[in-house]
Amino acid sequence: MIGTTRKPLDEVLQALEGKEKIVVMGCNGCAKACKTGGDAEVADMAATLTGAGKSVIWEVTPERTCYIQHTTGSLAGHEQTISDTDAFLVLGCGGAAQVARQALDEMGFVKPVKIALNSVGHLDTIIAGKLAIEQCQECGDCVLNETGGICPVTKCAKSLLNGPCGGAQDGKCEVDPQRDCAWVMIYDRLKALGEMEKLYVYRDPKDYSKSNKPRTLVIA
Repeated sequence: MIGTTRKPLDEVLQALEGKEKIVVMGCNGCAKACKTGGDAEVADMAATLTGAGKSVIWEVTPERTCYIQHTTGSLAGHEQTISDTDAFLVLGCGGAAQVARQALDEMGFVKPVKIALNSVGHLDTIIAGKLAIEQCQECGDCVLNETGGICPVTKCAKSLLNGPCGGAQDGKCEVDPQRDCAWVMIYDRLKALGEMEKLYVYRDPKDYSKSNKPRTLVIA
């Protein structure tokens, strides 16, 4: 999922300066899981904006706002409300906000779309509803088959591909002593799997052209 955190309220209000009639749009996908943009958070933001003197004229939470068909479907039938609003405030990732803007454009509405959250990476849930951690940087050149299913690009603070830096102390990363050294983890995993020979294979530098932005995927 895409991890999100709340922007400071003063930053949100600054983005909405001069805008009085607001639509608050959430996301019942990733933002809901992060407790930053589900129905409850949308209602909370609406109440906060009302207290700040704004007029919230609609609260809407598509199933997954980054799916344009969900967003367009949520907007359909509310053309008058959309016409009346001064701005949309999206409680979702940057992709969700841009899809909301695209959906509005396709419906013929040129409306400001502001965002209330910061996107902090592609996170995987470790403890449901409590903790999520980034496990993959979507580099387009995956090495998990060679590293025991542990990603050194993400787990290692230096993204080293061919073993540890030598700065680890007691199995902990020198950059963050609270973090396990990725290569100690990989070593222990490969040892348990009986695949220690993989530690002797040199890995060429990654082809970072595969992570050039923006990327597209044709789904046949």
